[in-house]
Amino acid sequence: MAWQAAYALVHLQWAIGGAPRFLMGRESYFPGGWVPVVIAAVALLGCAAVVPGARRGLSDTRHYVLAGLNAAAGVALCVYSFLFPVIIVSLLFEGGGTDKVVSLLATGSGATGGVFCLVIAARERRLAAHPCESCGRVHGRSPERREEKSPGWAYAGAYLAIGGFLARMSVWLDDTVAGRWPSAASKANEFSWTAMVVFLALMSLAGTMLPLALVHRWGRLWPAWLGPLRGRAVPRWPVLGVGLFIGASLTAYFGIAGMTAWIRGDFGGPLLPLLLEMLGYTFWGIGLLVASASYYTLTRAPCSRAPSAESLAGTVELKGEGR
Repeated sequence: MAWQAAYALVHLQWAIGGAPRFLMGRESYFPGGWVPVVIAAVALLGCAAVVPGARRGLSDTRHYVLAGLNAAAGVALCVYSFLFPVIIVSLLFEGGGTDKVVSLLATGSGATGGVFCLVIAARERRLAAHPCESCGRVHGRSPERREEKSPGWAYAGAYLAIGGFLARMSVWLDDTVAGRWPSAASKANEFSWTAMVVFLALMSLAGTMLPLALVHRWGRLWPAWLGPLRGRAVPRWPVLGVGLFIGASLTAYFGIAGMTAWIRGDFGGPLLPLLLEMLGYTFWGIGLLVASASYYTLTRAPCSRAPSAESLAGTVELKGEGR
């Protein structure tokens, strides 16, 4: 609460009396002024609402409401402070300056406040869901093993990613047919041509095989045609890590920075190709993140306290009979 209040007061002072000089002339890709004040006020409200609830005890529904409020505020603060990693890289490789220090403190404070809200949101969700203390699953509702089928929302995310990839590649295909790609510079530079071919091959794998591996069984357990590896667990992080990294990168760069720059009018061009490219990358990234969330759950180590399948089936049957 103290952190959110301080962040709100500083930005309130900047909104009234004028902001200092930031790196690249702005604190965020998003409008400043009263916007961060409002976000910080919502974050302060979310943090403050948890305190009386912790003393009195709340229903599961109210815990979910508090989780949603803090999650929304946390995401908003982190998105508004999107330039924080950019400023860190700039300081490391280009040296410091007053504008960079001010930008680092401002965006770092916003990102930290966002993390605080997200931690509180996770805690409130746990209080509402009553998960297993050993593994964090809700037994009977959460997947327990790699053999289980991915939920429907995970398939939706994976095929959203594939659709986004195809939308993006349709622009490239149109440029190729029309003779706009490869460029004259690429033709003259053999290394650039080779690198582009390799890049397109990796890009195609990330847009097709990766989302499918995140939701289909063969992405968690080696398929039968691999012989000695049949049925063994696929290493978790080579699949999950790549999915999270590419998903987060595409969502942040194109979904947040790119779309905001487009709305601000920083760049233009033919509407349909630009729309297919920007939305394609954005949906590709979001879909990968959704599918990765399912993969993360399905590939966790089995819980030693998990009830047997027979006991879970009996519990469901009893609930169905109203007992």
